[in-house]
Order: sequence, then structure tokens, then C-alpha cells
Amino acid sequence: MFYEFQPSDINIIINHREVKFRPHIHKQIEIIYVFELGQHINIAGKNYEIKEGEAAIIFPNTVHTYYRNEWRPTEQIFAIVSQELFHGLFPDLSRFSTDCPIITDIEDSVKLAFKELAQCTDFAEKLAWSMVILTKLMKKIKLHQYNAVPVTNPTQKIVTYIAENFRSEITLESLAKEFSVSKFYISRIFSEKIKMSLPNYLSLMRAEYAAGLIRTTNDSITSIYINSGFTSQNTFNRAFKKIFNVTPREYKNNIGELYKH
Repeated sequence: MFYEFQPSDINIIINHREVKFRPHIHKQIEIIYVFELGQHINIAGKNYEIKEGEAAIIFPNTVHTYYRNEWRPTEQIFAIVSQELFHGLFPDLSRFSTDCPIITDIEDSVKLAFKELAQCTDFAEKLAWSMVILTKLMKKIKLHQYNAVPVTNPTQKIVTYIAENFRSEITLESLAKEFSVSKFYISRIFSEKIKMSLPNYLSLMRAEYAAGLIRTTNDSITSIYINSGFTSQNTFNRAFKKIFNVTPREYKNNIGELYKH
């Protein structure tokens, strides 16, 4: 399992075949709609098939994986959307679960919205159609609030802990102390399960958070790198450019162009 980095607030993906993708989590809301045939998915340990004309909602920080029994062509759309874009309109979905994330009775207006979302390129249009879709779909599911998620998987425990604390100092030693294990055990989880080192994982988390601050605030670059958990601006610049292929200042100067795509 790994934490999936999302480079923008709205990421729209069109697939023409059934997807196979290993277990992962991210802090965004993920919506899948199948135009033709279907898609197999495991959400929070339960297997489902999203059939033609059906949709699924995956809440933030929920482990999910895509799989297929055989290769087959299909038509489907994935909308991976930051819930911060809907601040005040919906509850914090990272604090909720649902009995069934699959929505089978999709209204014609929502099906049309998915078609429009698949075709538009403008950021404002993507946001508008995503809001329409999520508003309609949320009425179809029953929410259950919880105060804490009972997690038994050690990798998920670590990933969840880091997602909540990445702006603070985290080391192999501090994680080992937090989970009452050796630092070598923590290191092995990163190398074998997450497939990257702890420093690289933290840099990814912090850079993604910093990018969000650049897009949504007028804070200075200095304030942003400090609030994101980086210890120096040089470290911040190197990590940010490695992930986004531009420096933080170039990213900020070109933010208008980013939202045109």
C-alpha cells in the first residue's frame, strides 16, 4: 500500500480498459463512473464491481485497489477531487464511512454531468460539474460518523499517522517509539510495502501540501515551506522541483496557467 500523490486539486482520468492498480490511499475524494462494461474494485477490504451506468465514491484516506479478472475494454471516468474545494458544502468525509460506496440508481442528469466532465478542460468547468455530481451522489448514500478508524494493518497505521503529522518532525526513531517497534521494522515497511524511503515519502507529502497552500493562499514562500514541515528553503526547493518539475516560485507565478488545464 502507498500514499498516492495528486498534482492538482482536480484530476480527471478517462480509461478505455479495466484498470489494475495496487492498494493505495490519498486525501482526496475519488469518484468513478462506468459508461460501458464495468470495473472491479476493493474498497476498505470489500470487493465490488461497478457496472455500466453505476458510480462509486471513495472517501479520503480509505484504502482501495483496482483489479480485473480478465483484460477487457471499457469506458470509465475517474474524478479525484480535493474536498477543500467544497469547504462548507459537505462534511469532512475523512470522518465518515458508508455501508455501500456503490451507487446504482444514477439519475439521467448525473449521467449527463459525467459526460460533460469527461469532455471539459477548463478548471472552473471541472469544478462546477464535479460539484453537481457529488451533490447528487451524496444524497444516495448513508453516512456513518466515527471518531477514530480501527486500523489493524501496520502499514496503514503508519501511513495514516504520517498523513496526520507530516508537518512535524518525523524520523524512523520517532515512528518506532510511537508504534513500539524497532526502527528496522519501520524501515522495512517503507522499503517493502511503500516502496520509498521515509525522507522521500515525507518530502512528497510536504511538497503536495505546500503546493496546495500556494494555490489557495497568498502566504509567502518562506511561510509556506515552514508550515509544510520543511527545515530549510533549499530542501523545500529541491523536493518541490523534483516532484513538480518547477521551483515553488515558478509554480506560484504560473498558477493561472495551471488551472486552465
